Amino acid sequence: MTTNVQVARNLGATFASDLVKQAKFNNLRNVIRDYIDSAKIMYPIGFESCAIGIQEFYILIDEQKVKKATYTVRVPISLIRYLLGQIRNVRPEFCLQNFQTFNHSVDFTESEIGVAFFNPSENCFDIVKKQHTIAQIAAIAEEKSDDVEVILRVVNFRDDVSQEEIVQEASKLFYREVKGINDTKEWEKLYHQVQCGEEEAITVMNFYKSIPGLTWQPVDFPFPLVQQAQYCCTKVSQFSKLIEYAINDDSLEELRQMIITLCQTVDWDREKPNKEISVYLLRAFYNFEKRLHPLIDDAMCGMGYHFSITEHIESFFDKKPINMYLGSTSTDKKPWQHLVKVADRANEALIESGQRDSPFFSLQSSKFVDAVYALANPTLGKTKTESVDKGTVEKYIKQHVRNFN
Repeated sequence: MTTNVQVARNLGATFASDLVKQAKFNNLRNVIRDYIDSAKIMYPIGFESCAIGIQEFYILIDEQKVKKATYTVRVPISLIRYLLGQIRNVRPEFCLQNFQTFNHSVDFTESEIGVAFFNPSENCFDIVKKQHTIAQIAAIAEEKSDDVEVILRVVNFRDDVSQEEIVQEASKLFYREVKGINDTKEWEKLYHQVQCGEEEAITVMNFYKSIPGLTWQPVDFPFPLVQQAQYCCTKVSQFSKLIEYAINDDSLEELRQMIITLCQTVDWDREKPNKEISVYLLRAFYNFEKRLHPLIDDAMCGMGYHFSITEHIESFFDKKPINMYLGSTSTDKKPWQHLVKVADRANEALIESGQRDSPFFSLQSSKFVDAVYALANPTLGKTKTESVDKGTVEKYIKQHVRNFN
């Protein structure tokens, strides 16, 4: 008997071969058409001989005694189906990217094969894992006019298992897959992204390697990719953004010299056990150089004051640990807040050097306040909505920029 859950699952379901005929898959199919002679599905040697055919699968499930069993089956692409409302919608751009990344093939030689739940009422296989990969295969099959067989792990439930239980099992299976992906740490991803040829990742890794002793892995990681690493910056996502800013500003070498100076100045024995360079500190120095240092250079009718960010880094961190510079970055974590704190340290340096007897950066400097306000509202030119109002910025400056009286 067909249950309400079965009816709900079947409504709006789409077979893979029909899905890839939709207009949104035209780009994928066009690329496959260009490489149709070389497009193929690859499995580990000996793997295909272990899979059973569809008819043998039907015989085995008729004899199945256990509540749930998994089979390795060669399933025709015409029998594979996507359910309406699956957790992850199939994205054509991801399919295209994967197809190009793996040299215009679908490669299972070093990855898991897909998982499907057999649906006996419709005699089809509802895909649960590897949804994008199956779409690529369906597109290849469509362009070749061939009902290509796909090797899947097929989960079959005994007849007395309710549809509600089957739906719950499918959801749990998919969640475990997604959770596993999301738990991958930033520094773990970088190496694999480089191996897949991602240009941004290659640029980031090359920048890491250009700084002696710096690694993206924890310094005590048991399988180091940088030999004799002395310090690390494991917040790869934030570090990558900083590198991107520097490239766009044509200031990559300037950023590199700041980092090298910091690395060579800090007493790393004092920074045990992590020996982690704060990406927030690096970003704060970079923003200061771009937004506030020009104000120092333009002071006194263009004569300016002498202030070198690298000399400042050497002077401060020769005596003090990293966390003393910005203070807590868990409560005050915004770039504009960190910029204010660097301005305060710059004031201190200018006064100690005898060039000033009062703060250069203060509420009385409209250019300073405007620079901080602009960083706090990076999209204000594109939208009319403030992220942070000027009153909040001025209040923060008043609290964190000292008078030195």
